[in-house]
Amino acid sequence: MATLEKIRQRGVLLTCIIGFALFLFIFTGVDFNSLFGESRTLVGEVNGNKMEITEFEHRIEEAKAFYQIERGENSLDEQTTAQIRESVWNMWMQEVLYGEACEAAGIVVSDDELADQILSDNPNPMLNNLRLLFNPETNRFDKNILVQLLQIIEQEPTSDYAKYWAYVERNIRLQLLENKYNTLVVTAINYNDADAKALYNAKKAANIEYVMLPYYNQPDSLFPVNDAELKAYYNENINTFTQKEEQRVVKVLSFAIKPSAQDFAETEAWINNLKNEFATSADYVAICNQNSDVPYNNVAVSANTIDASLKDFAFAGKAGDVFGPTLMGDTYKMARIVETGIVAPDSIKVRHIVVQEADAEKTKRLADSLVAVLKGGADFAAVAKEYSLANTAQNGGELGWFKESDIDAEFSTACFKAKVNEIFTFPMGSTIQIAQVTEQTQPVSKVKVCVLQRKVEAGSQTYGAIYSQASQYIAQNNTATAFVDSARAENGLFLRTYTIGKNDVRVGNLENSRQLIRWAFGKKAGAVTEEVYECGKNFVIAMVDEVIPEGKKSFESVKTQVKAAVIQDKKGDKMIEDMKAAGENLAALGVVSTAQNVSLSSAFIPNIGREPMVAGCIPALLATKQIQYVKGNMGVFAIKLVAEVPQAEFNAANEILEYTNRNPFVYTTFESLKNNAKIIDNRINFY
Repeated sequence: MATLEKIRQRGVLLTCIIGFALFLFIFTGVDFNSLFGESRTLVGEVNGNKMEITEFEHRIEEAKAFYQIERGENSLDEQTTAQIRESVWNMWMQEVLYGEACEAAGIVVSDDELADQILSDNPNPMLNNLRLLFNPETNRFDKNILVQLLQIIEQEPTSDYAKYWAYVERNIRLQLLENKYNTLVVTAINYNDADAKALYNAKKAANIEYVMLPYYNQPDSLFPVNDAELKAYYNENINTFTQKEEQRVVKVLSFAIKPSAQDFAETEAWINNLKNEFATSADYVAICNQNSDVPYNNVAVSANTIDASLKDFAFAGKAGDVFGPTLMGDTYKMARIVETGIVAPDSIKVRHIVVQEADAEKTKRLADSLVAVLKGGADFAAVAKEYSLANTAQNGGELGWFKESDIDAEFSTACFKAKVNEIFTFPMGSTIQIAQVTEQTQPVSKVKVCVLQRKVEAGSQTYGAIYSQASQYIAQNNTATAFVDSARAENGLFLRTYTIGKNDVRVGNLENSRQLIRWAFGKKAGAVTEEVYECGKNFVIAMVDEVIPEGKKSFESVKTQVKAAVIQDKKGDKMIEDMKAAGENLAALGVVSTAQNVSLSSAFIPNIGREPMVAGCIPALLATKQIQYVKGNMGVFAIKLVAEVPQAEFNAANEILEYTNRNPFVYTTFESLKNNAKIIDNRINFY
């Protein structure tokens, strides 16, 4: 009844809304569903060019296929996936902005140009760097491999290879557009001799001596400031206080999901119950593999490679002896000695040849014939280059040095049992490996130990209790003031503050915390999370402490930052005044240091770091030969010239050519296009 009453009360409003929708649909042709549905499907917009979620996801799948195939990986981690999404977004913006700029200038990239970049004798540089299209025999991109790839794609147009190639082709087309437009920009700018001279002077370098006195040597209390001074600094440096994108400041409380005393007791009881069976059963390896966090690998270990906590037990006992269970850190371990008295090298150097034919019989026949040839004195490296299918073929089949646990366990065991220079075969799936141990380290004593271990994790009861603690905190402290004050009052709770952007991957170091960022950007200042977020090994709750809008920051919001800058500026003036009064003996000021090859063209000073004001004083230092005093990032510098670094004679044409060859507009052109574009970014609604 209460629901019906509410509907009656709002009946007039509902009638108006429905009537307006019908008017739009009948008389204006507006699709009402699309009018409201677009906001749920639109990822972004650049100058009116829209990107729907389906297309964006399709592009992400192309990029993922590219990275997985190039890296030889089956899956991508959270951070890589986030980087791919960011890359796809930036690539799309570049396509739109360069596309519009090129269209306005009458620039196009034809299909013939694209084909020439791919199939000509001088292919696009990107192709030379692709692992999939690399021929180890020629040590470069192979057009024949590309043709085979395109044939596969033609037969399987929805395969990962098709996505891979779509991503490559899209990159090459974009690269052509960028290059054409940047060339237009460069050729539109004319340089004169004065420009060339400025470029030449910027490269002048000096070896210097300097004394740096840090700002913290002077207490802040000696430098009072007033609001008039602060506002003057704020107005003079307003561009410094401009926020390109909206941000949120969040205060976060983390509740670590860690095991309780009960969890330790239960894990201890569990492993103790296994001890008798593990110690007496002939099938102890199966017991280990069924119950241990780490299965038994049947690898002999030396005193240098064994778990340090088991070393004394393993090398003093005999086969069948059992150690533990014992708690080591957060893990219970028990061990059983499998075998002692082993004498073997720690490392061996191996080379191999991998062969495979149409069937098992032909593969064996080829392997046997190659073994006979090798035993007859044939060069192993030459045979490997001609017959091996492994990517080590061009390196003579060299696998290099490895320990017994570094590669496939069974193949490793066979190699460690082999004698130096012995040729032997090892079947692996449908292939046969022909291997030879060429070198080994000095044999040492080894043992085999079967270790059953179990890390103590938070059980369901502990998990629930920690979750309940976080939930209760929200319920009892659901206002901003209470959220902060209660955290300060309770022991063991630490508020951490983070400034986040809407497209950040995570909050601080919290795993899987993208969900928290999405929540924060849907809330206003003072909002407290309504739910508990599980971020890796923590339950997390938060409150939005501040919303930093896009654009110029208010004076009040940056007053603390401005005050620190004004005080530092006043300190610098006073310190320089004191330095000048002390005379021109640097040693009288403090510790004298040296820096070589300092120039205006680089803000990085050897052994100091980024100090643009120091680099900026070099022209004056060279011109006057007088000590220069500058206010740097870390402190005040007194700088003395030791020697001018010799430089080639001035040549205006060479300076201009060198500068333009650096492609100085590649980054700035895109940034300029982006700054003048209308960009709507809705990615936070989806990721």
